[in-house]
Amino acid sequence: MREKTRRGRLNEYGNEYGKYAACVLSGFVLYGLSEAVGEIGDPVRDGVLARNEYGGGDRQYELLVEGLENGEEQVKVTVPERKMSDAEVQRELPGIMEYLKGEILGGNSSLSKVQSDLNLTRTLVKYGLSVEWESGDPETVSDMGLIGSEMPESGKTVTLRAGLMNGSSVTWVEIPVTVFPETETLGETFSAFLGKLAEKDLETGQVVLPETFDGRTLHYRSADGCGNGGLIFLGIAAALCLFLKEKSDAKEAKKQWEDRMILDYPELLSDFVVLTGAGYPVRQAWKKQVVDAESKNTVLLHPVYREMRTALNQMETGTPEIRAYGEFGRRIGLGCYIKFASLLGNSVSTGGKDLRRFLEEEMETAFRQRKELALRKGEEASTKLLIPMFLMLGVVMVMVVAPAFLSL
Repeated sequence: MREKTRRGRLNEYGNEYGKYAACVLSGFVLYGLSEAVGEIGDPVRDGVLARNEYGGGDRQYELLVEGLENGEEQVKVTVPERKMSDAEVQRELPGIMEYLKGEILGGNSSLSKVQSDLNLTRTLVKYGLSVEWESGDPETVSDMGLIGSEMPESGKTVTLRAGLMNGSSVTWVEIPVTVFPETETLGETFSAFLGKLAEKDLETGQVVLPETFDGRTLHYRSADGCGNGGLIFLGIAAALCLFLKEKSDAKEAKKQWEDRMILDYPELLSDFVVLTGAGYPVRQAWKKQVVDAESKNTVLLHPVYREMRTALNQMETGTPEIRAYGEFGRRIGLGCYIKFASLLGNSVSTGGKDLRRFLEEEMETAFRQRKELALRKGEEASTKLLIPMFLMLGVVMVMVVAPAFLSL
C-alpha cells in the first residue's frame, strides 16, 4: 500500500513539475546544439578569415589566440573587403557605367540636359571602387562638377573622364554631358520684371504693381505680417511665466506661514504651561486660549489660533478629544506641532501625568528654534541688501571714473 502511495505521489509531482524540468532540459539541449554548430561553422578554427565581397565593407573579427603567452589572448583584426579584379571590372563595366551616371546626376533629370551642378562622387560603394575625375572643359564643368555661369542657349557638350581605381589599377571611361543655361522660374522672371519696373519713372512717388503677368491674375500682400505669429508664442510664454509666478508665490506664502507658526509656537506652549499649572484641564486651557485670541482680534496675525478654533469646533461637535488634537497636528504639518498634539493626546489618555514637565522641556526647544529662525531671517535680509549695495558701488565708480575719462 505504501509503495502504491509513493508511486502515486511521484506521478503527481511528475505531472506538476515535469513541464518545468522539460523547459530547463530544452535550454541545455539548445545551448549544446548552438555551441556545436558554432564550432563547426567557425572559420577561425580552420585558420581562415573570410573577406566581405566588394561593396560589403570591412569585416571585424575578435579572435581568441592560444599559444602567445599565458592562456588565451583576445585579439581584434579588421579584414578589408575584397577588391574586384581587372577582369571583373571589365565584365561589370556596363553596370558600373549605368550606376555611375545615376550617381552624378545631382538635381538634373538627364545628362543630356544639365542645368545645375553635378555630383561627381569619389567612391562607388556598391562596387568598392574609387573614382577620379577629369573635365574636358573645366570652364564649363569643373573637376568638382560645378557648372559655369555663362552658357550658350543651344547648350554645350563636355566630356568627363572617370578613372575607376581598383587598388593600383585604373580603368578610364568617358561620360558626355550636355550643359544648358539654368532656366529661370516664373517667380524669378517676375522679380526681374518688378526690378525693371521700379527703376522707371523715378520722379513719381510710388510704383504701381501690375494686376496681371503672363496671363495670370495677381494679388499682393506684405510679407512682413508673417512675423505676427510670434505673438502666439509670446502669449504661451506669458501664460507659462504666470503659472511659474503663481507657484513661486504659493511657495513663498507657505514658507511665510510656516515661519509664523514657528514664531507662535513658544507663546502657545508658554500659555499652556501657565494654564495647566493653574489647574485648567487640557481642553479648557485650549478653549481659553482660542477665546482670548478671538477677543483680542489676533487670529489673523497668529494663524495657529485659527487651527485651534477648528479643533475646538470638532471637539464641541462630538469628535473625540485625542482625535481632534491629532488632526490639528497633521493639518499644520510641522514636526513641533505634531509632537505637541501627541503630548496632549497622551495627557488625555494618562490623566495629565507629567504633562507640565514635557511642556516645559518642549518650550525650551521651541524658544531655541525661534532664535535660530530669527538669526536666519537676519542673514537673508543682509544677503538681499548686497544687490542695492553693489548697484550703489557701480554708480559711485561711474561718478568717479567718468570725469577722468572726459578730461582726457
